[in-house]
Amino acid sequence: MRLQVIPAFVLLLGVPTCAVAGEPAGTVSLRQHGRSNATKAVEDTLRKLGVELLKSSNFNTAAHRGILKQSVPAIQDRYRRVVAGDCLVITYDSPVKVRTVGGEVALFEIVIGLAHPDYADALFTIDDDGRVVAHEKYSGRTAMELRKAADAPATAR
Repeated sequence: MRLQVIPAFVLLLGVPTCAVAGEPAGTVSLRQHGRSNATKAVEDTLRKLGVELLKSSNFNTAAHRGILKQSVPAIQDRYRRVVAGDCLVITYDSPVKVRTVGGEVALFEIVIGLAHPDYADALFTIDDDGRVVAHEKYSGRTAMELRKAADAPATAR
């Protein structure tokens, strides 16, 4: 009986989570002014700040529908506008779990809007079922740091 429990426990240790295993390596795509490039150092900073911004999120449209009162068409419309403009996208090969202020979320992708010149102005995830989830009430300080870091590749060119 014990031998059956141990393999299951070992399998659980292999599940990537930000809270336990550190930051998983996601692919970073910075899309600004029609360009999509950033140095490795900038990518690492953006990945770290992107996950930090997500962790600071208090509410999301999957777990807090009644509080946020955002319709699916409204979420989809805002998401489309964000990805059509300047944004940061962090993509993972398999779902990762991130513990946010508002609870744990499982995701494949983090999408952060960069339309405002002073701070990151939108935060979405694509969950493990492929749904777009909007996140609200996140750290303003981190949003400002992330926006500043996103401008670094532009000044290095």
